Amino acid sequence: MLSITVLFRFYARGTTTINTFIPYITFIGYGFLTNLCAIFYGSAIVSDEIEGKGLTYLQMRPLPKSMILLTKFAAYMVGTVVIVGISHLLLMGIMQTHPKLKERLLVVGMSFRYTGSFALGLFAYGTFAVLLSVRFKFPVLWGLLFVFGWEQITTVPFMSTGIKRISLSHYLMTLFPEFKLRGEMLGNLLGDKPPEWWVAILVLCLLTASAMWLSIRIFREREYLM
Repeated sequence: MLSITVLFRFYARGTTTINTFIPYITFIGYGFLTNLCAIFYGSAIVSDEIEGKGLTYLQMRPLPKSMILLTKFAAYMVGTVVIVGISHLLLMGIMQTHPKLKERLLVVGMSFRYTGSFALGLFAYGTFAVLLSVRFKFPVLWGLLFVFGWEQITTVPFMSTGIKRISLSHYLMTLFPEFKLRGEMLGNLLGDKPPEWWVAILVLCLLTASAMWLSIRIFREREYLM
């Protein structure tokens, strides 16, 4: 994405195209990179420790299993948000040097809103990835089937709104900024009656809290063979 931004900075000439580049490239990254990073890194929270025999050592320490899982999840969140946030700030910084870019201060402010959206997506998909990691043997495979299977099916424009609401992306896209995006882009994903922003936040909080609670319960009760 960074290389695309550099090329775009030096070769793009159209004013409209230049001013919509950051919203559009962020929208694409939000819909693709967020869930992909969450599945790979979130699944590794437990699976890597099992494969590397590190879970045996951690279980011997005087720490509750729930604390082990939560601290590793916190480390995942900090690492991924920092990487994604810095990458987006670099993208925005490169585009700020373009002479045809308008509303520069507004674009800087939007960059922080985009980073918040990325963080929320990483949190939601990350808790789901952790749940897969503690429950299944091949969590990455199940996670990819979910994000590129079911999640993609629910974003099809002709799919009913009731089906769209049975997905994480529906509520995450509800909270994504509409800054300089064509109306039909989000409309096709959200359906005719998208939820209110507070409903989306409430649903995401309930889903992530339930997924994390279930992950902790499974992790505490399950015996992992090394």
